[in-house]
Amino acid sequence: MNTFFLHHYYVLKRLKSIAVVFVLVQLFLRLSFFVFEISNIYVSLREAANMLALGLVYDLATFSFLLVPYVIYLVVLPQRWHGSRFDMVMTSICYGLLLYIILFDVVAEWVFWDEFSVRFNFIAVDYLVYTQEVLANIWESYPVIWLLAGLALLVWVIYRFTRWYVLPVATENAGRFRVRLLYGLFYLLIPAVFYVTLDLGKAEISHNNYVNEITKNGIFSLFSAFSNNELSYQKFYLSALKQDALPPIRSLLEEEELGQVFVNEDPEDITRFVPGNGAEKHKNVIIVVMESMSGEFMAHSGNQEGLTPNLDALADQALFFENTYATGTRTVRGLEAISLSIPPSPGRSIVKRPNNENLASLGFVFQDRGYDTRFIYGGYGYFDNMNYFFEHNGFGIVDRAKFLDEEQTFANAWGLCDEDLFRKVISEARASYGAGKPFMHMVMTTSNHRPYTFPENEDGIPVSGGGRSAGIRYADYAVGKFIEAAKKEPWFMDTVFIFVADHTAGSAGKSELSIRKYHIPFMIYAPGFITAQKVPNMTSQIDVAPILLGLLDF
Repeated sequence: MNTFFLHHYYVLKRLKSIAVVFVLVQLFLRLSFFVFEISNIYVSLREAANMLALGLVYDLATFSFLLVPYVIYLVVLPQRWHGSRFDMVMTSICYGLLLYIILFDVVAEWVFWDEFSVRFNFIAVDYLVYTQEVLANIWESYPVIWLLAGLALLVWVIYRFTRWYVLPVATENAGRFRVRLLYGLFYLLIPAVFYVTLDLGKAEISHNNYVNEITKNGIFSLFSAFSNNELSYQKFYLSALKQDALPPIRSLLEEEELGQVFVNEDPEDITRFVPGNGAEKHKNVIIVVMESMSGEFMAHSGNQEGLTPNLDALADQALFFENTYATGTRTVRGLEAISLSIPPSPGRSIVKRPNNENLASLGFVFQDRGYDTRFIYGGYGYFDNMNYFFEHNGFGIVDRAKFLDEEQTFANAWGLCDEDLFRKVISEARASYGAGKPFMHMVMTTSNHRPYTFPENEDGIPVSGGGRSAGIRYADYAVGKFIEAAKKEPWFMDTVFIFVADHTAGSAGKSELSIRKYHIPFMIYAPGFITAQKVPNMTSQIDVAPILLGLLDF
């Protein structure tokens, strides 16, 4: 036993310096987030103490996971090599690499927090899958070379002043393999215990969501999101027995005053027949899903910055739904809600799930009536599995790969600028009109997304360095140009234009679910067909399709 504790001290001597650095850096990051969000945080002294104490637990758990490779190295390294030059070189490499990971994580977490106001989560996991777009976005948004060089310099400074507390000396004796295995198992048991006993649910210590997120450790959160990317419905969602749950659902859906009836008496079947108010109106339809367009950006919601003059003007001429809310925080959540008219499913979006073909989609509804249906996107639609989903649910695909060279004037990490995209929309509409066919296009924009870069424009919107405000203004500017161009087309008066956001620019808030942060614009514009009106009723993206089909008497 004395031998065990002797070698226990031997390991601690090597690890204590990096452990102190890790804990101090994580404490600095946690306090920085706290100060940054201080106006949104109201906590008692006890709650703040809980945040720091539990945060330390998450930090220690994360550190124990990070040390697993080095502990294994200490066990398998032959006794005579401990304290050798080889040992010194390997330990130096491990120490420097871990230092760099720790500091890189600080920068990455700060960038992620600035965008989403949360620790790493499933969004970060999804981003790791699409490295081309994400890395290009980072490269275009930040001074990457300078950041990496600055981190390397900081690592060198820390290493220089702390290396003698970490590096082995020639006199060290690690003991025989059996002893090394014993203390190795002891140190490997620590992360195993944390793995079994600690999860992100323990961080839910407050009604204030910022406090809960600050309590967590970002690296821990990232690996937790990775391992739980596919949620178990039964484990994470409260449910009731079918015989108890389904009858109330059918009663909630009854709208006999509209002539709507269930097609059969099966209590598990909610299929309904909805009559029209006369002959179907086969108007053309263009649904523009706008990237990150929060409702709070519009003057109609009280914004005084003049960011969306074109959307605000359209809202005055359209059927404008004043209280519309997104179903989620990702583009795929908005797309599934609009195209399938369903609430968000637990875990991953249906757009990204396997076996998502031939669903009851808006595309098939129009396709069955002889429409040309298109999903038009200025980026590459393999991102988030969009091409596969829409191609197998009633849409033809027109993504960046289908744009001719002369149709591409400006692009960034996410795709072609919105002006290029809208010109393609009009081109596709002309082709359908020329062939004598009605059309239904679902259009996904990208310009209102970091790095917020655009072509030269008439409104003087900065083409770089303008940040989110510039992104909003350019997205609005492109909509104005699009409507202006569409008015010159012979099909304009027979077309219904829908403008709706995929999600807001940020959904984090003081509460766990901040409803205000999900407010998005939704308007239906069709001069001569739809009377301008403001609708105060609460709506969501799942209402877009039923409202549209009702207006067309489908």
